[in-house]
Amino acid sequence: MIKLEKEIREIKDEIINQASICLEMLHKSMKALKDFDGELCKKIIESDKKVDDLEIEIENKIIRVIALYQPEAEMLRMAIMAVKINKDLERVGDHAVNIASNVLKSINLGKIELTKEIDEIFNTLTVMTNKTIRSFVDYDSNTAREVISMDKEIDQLRDIGVRKAIESSSNIEETMLKLLVFKDLERIGDLFSNIAEDIVYIVEGKIIEHKYK
Repeated sequence: MIKLEKEIREIKDEIINQASICLEMLHKSMKALKDFDGELCKKIIESDKKVDDLEIEIENKIIRVIALYQPEAEMLRMAIMAVKINKDLERVGDHAVNIASNVLKSINLGKIELTKEIDEIFNTLTVMTNKTIRSFVDYDSNTAREVISMDKEIDQLRDIGVRKAIESSSNIEETMLKLLVFKDLERIGDLFSNIAEDIVYIVEGKIIEHKYK
């Protein structure tokens, strides 16, 4: 049992590290968007392999732990949900890369004027990420539920931002870029909400249906 707890703790640490890497990728993607920094976009795209490799490494460790120790109750829920959380974090990285890729494709535009909703969503996502990590570390379902409730705020900001982007459209390529950014940011919010729901299940054994499949 002590060995199992040690292995689970190591897996948790790796997932927390993965979440931190994804948050850093998101920060860099937003900086690349604001500065229209093509070189930074390329670095973000290249960093995706690190996230993919880590996701595979973590999943293999989880499968080995389940096969070797056959955990029960909370430990089993933790192991099973860790697979899902790990995959969702990899998807977060994919969406950060999407933002960088779309900026790179539109690099000829130069800097564009962003709606304030993009900044507000990004700030909310940063809070969601930090709360998600904290709830995972502390097995805190109350903080996880706070993350779930924040997803509605992101959806509302996205709707307002999309409407503004379309109404103020003067350049089709610029408008499309903004719409794609809103889509990726909203998806990231869904993913962190999913992860928070998984944390609730780990702690309480209660299943909450995921929004993002």
